[in-house]
Amino acid sequence: MKKSIILFILFAIIFTSCAPKYEVEVQTERDKKNKQFKDGNGSPIPYDDRPNFTGLDYFPIDSSYYAVAMLTLAQDVKEITLKTTQGKDRRFKMYAKADFKLKDKPFSLNIYKAIEDGDGFTVLFTDLTSGKTSYEVGRYIDVEINGLRAILDFNRAYNPYCIYDKKYDCPIPPNGSNLNIEVNAGEKIYKK
Repeated sequence: MKKSIILFILFAIIFTSCAPKYEVEVQTERDKKNKQFKDGNGSPIPYDDRPNFTGLDYFPIDSSYYAVAMLTLAQDVKEITLKTTQGKDRRFKMYAKADFKLKDKPFSLNIYKAIEDGDGFTVLFTDLTSGKTSYEVGRYIDVEINGLRAILDFNRAYNPYCIYDKKYDCPIPPNGSNLNIEVNAGEKIYKK
């Protein structure tokens, strides 16, 4: 027990000392994404809307929304079906349950892996900002996994493409993916 507390304190000290570098890194990613959405091939912003696109709206970068989660791997990597914004089914594998803290409160979210496309791990979630300052359908986080730990960086939470253009069909976070807290981090709701 004492060893885990010492490790946690050590991690907090190291992360705090790296905070300015972290903020620059996140801001650089945001700037790159805005440029790609305005000018890049594969942008989800409809072509006719791009000339007026001035960038996505984000919550301020706040390192308290960077969480290290402990994982409980799924005993059988079970396939599940999630509904999409167009009412279709999308298949995922439930990889693990992630237990973490935000603002000193404990939370859990499931980590999924898409079957049809992609090779990364994703968390789909809603929170108390959903439908107010963030997208009502929910947001996603790409997850870095290292053994039985994962990084859930809510400053990198992003909107699914269906918020930009209804032609996209996006998975909806399932029941049990709601955080009973305002996650004032990551992308805000998109407004043209």
